[in-house]
Amino acid sequence: MIGLIPGSISTDCDSALRNAISTVFPKSVTLLCLWHANKNIQQHCKRKFTSAEAYDEFFQAWLGIVRSPDVPKYWKRYRQFKSKYSDTQGHPWQECATYVRSTWLKQGRREALVQAWTNKYPHFGTTVTSR
Repeated sequence: MIGLIPGSISTDCDSALRNAISTVFPKSVTLLCLWHANKNIQQHCKRKFTSAEAYDEFFQAWLGIVRSPDVPKYWKRYRQFKSKYSDTQGHPWQECATYVRSTWLKQGRREALVQAWTNKYPHFGTTVTSR
């Protein structure tokens, strides 16, 4: 096994761990764990919605974004999400949409989380670390 380098490594968003991976395996791609991102969004946002249905719709829109099969589809879904949730003044979900966009969909993280980018690397469908 000596000399083998993983093509990709999935991890949570811990910066110390991500830095260590880039030092030890500089040629490996570090992907973000979708399970951790989902739990983080749930913890931050779910209580801000007045109904389970409204939150579920929001969360399904988020999942649609991260499951985008290509970059054009990603941008289309991103714009729809932004239009529906971010551009609506005075609604509690506006803060959630801003959080999702600025925390998980910002440049550098979206490429490690959204399938349009992550599917370019060998990960054999492993997009979570909680298995």
